[in-house]
Amino acid sequence: MRLTILAAVLAAGATACGSPAPAPQGQTASTTSTAPTSASAPVSDKQKPAVKAELTMQGKPGLGLLTATNQGTAPITFQGWPKLAFTNPANQPAAIPVEQKLVPGEGPSITLQPGQTAFAGVLLDVDDDANSFAINEMTAELPGMTPAKVTFIGTDGRPIADLTRLKVSEAKVGTMQPAAQGVTVFD
Repeated sequence: MRLTILAAVLAAGATACGSPAPAPQGQTASTTSTAPTSASAPVSDKQKPAVKAELTMQGKPGLGLLTATNQGTAPITFQGWPKLAFTNPANQPAAIPVEQKLVPGEGPSITLQPGQTAFAGVLLDVDDDANSFAINEMTAELPGMTPAKVTFIGTDGRPIADLTRLKVSEAKVGTMQPAAQGVTVFD
C-alpha cells in the first residue's frame, strides 16, 4: 500500500553556528540552484535561539505543513532547505534519500524575530516495500544550526507519538519560506 505524507519540519532547540553542517547520508539536491545556504553569526549563550518545530498534517491525505517558530530572545537568520535525517526503531540511522526541491521556489534569506514563524514542505513516500525503513524519529536542521527532533502533529491537532508504523522509502523537502502559501505543493 502506498501512502504519501507531506510533512512540515523544523528544528526544535536549535543553536546557531558559523557555517552549515554537512548533509545527512542520502540527501541529494534535485536542482542546480545557486541560492546560498547561510546562517547568522554566532550568538552568546544568553541569546541562543529556541525553535519550536511542528509537522502538521493537512486535511487532504498525505499533506502537511512545517512550522518553525522562534521562541528564543534573539533573531535567527537562515536560507535554503532544512536537512532531514531519520532513525529506525533501534535508534540507528536509516538511509532514506532526501531530495531538495525548489518548492514553492527559491528560498529567500529569512530572519525570524522572536515569535515569528517560517515554513517548508516535506513529502514522505510511505510504503511497505524492500526499500522502506520503519522510522522511530525524524530530525531537521535549519541551514547552519543544530539538528533537532521533529514533532509530528495529526489532522486532529494531537501529537503522533508512535512513528514506527511509518515505513519511509524517500523524502522530498522544499525551501524555507517566510509564508505558508504554496509550500505544500509538490509535483
